[in-house]
Amino acid sequence: MTSLASIYHTARFWILITFLSLILGAVAIVTGWVDKSGNLSHRVSRLWCRLLCQLNGVEIEIIGLENISLDRPQIFVSNHQGYFDIFTLSGYLPVQIRWVAKASLFKVPFVGGAMSASGYIPVDRDNRKKAYEAFNKTLEKVREGCSIIIFPEGTRSEDGTIGPFKKGSNLIASRAKCPMVPVTLIGSGNIIKKGSGTISPGPIRVIISPPVEASADKKENEAVLESIRETIVSNQQSHA
Repeated sequence: MTSLASIYHTARFWILITFLSLILGAVAIVTGWVDKSGNLSHRVSRLWCRLLCQLNGVEIEIIGLENISLDRPQIFVSNHQGYFDIFTLSGYLPVQIRWVAKASLFKVPFVGGAMSASGYIPVDRDNRKKAYEAFNKTLEKVREGCSIIIFPEGTRSEDGTIGPFKKGSNLIASRAKCPMVPVTLIGSGNIIKKGSGTISPGPIRVIISPPVEASADKKENEAVLESIRETIVSNQQSHA
């Protein structure tokens, strides 16, 4: 049975996300006309994400900020627990980020326009040609100096267990010749359970581990990706 507190938090979340999307989405679109690089629009998107966390009672703790490079792009490789993963990482990582997102999201009023203005990359995974084009655009963004966040599990975890990592993040890193940074998210899956729209505010802990250099060798690179998964699993077990 849904409690009154849960109903309140859920209603507040959807009211806030609608209001902020309309206001800050419009601001991001306008700033995109001024700054074609997407940097200013991403800062607006970053504010949007921070406000969604703060106004919904979601406290963010970040451990290991010193492991982020401010002078070069990197691939952040993270486990995926819930929707607040996106709000947390986009809002609190102090670098220019470009998301790779489902093409359908770019059709959402205001949100889609803000994503385009921020230089985010639409991908249609069911269309091999368009997926390849998205891969190339991602490489371009990294070479321009922007960082990318990837959830190599491919989907949100239902119970917090970290699933196998799909290849892709290591391929982008090796092609772009930039480091991969393991990111462990703890607690975000408790805020919105997979398959539910109910909100239960709580803390999120973000653990940023030291960067790992990608390898040009395919087998070595696969081993690097697996070592990143082991780091994330270890962090989750020791900090949960």
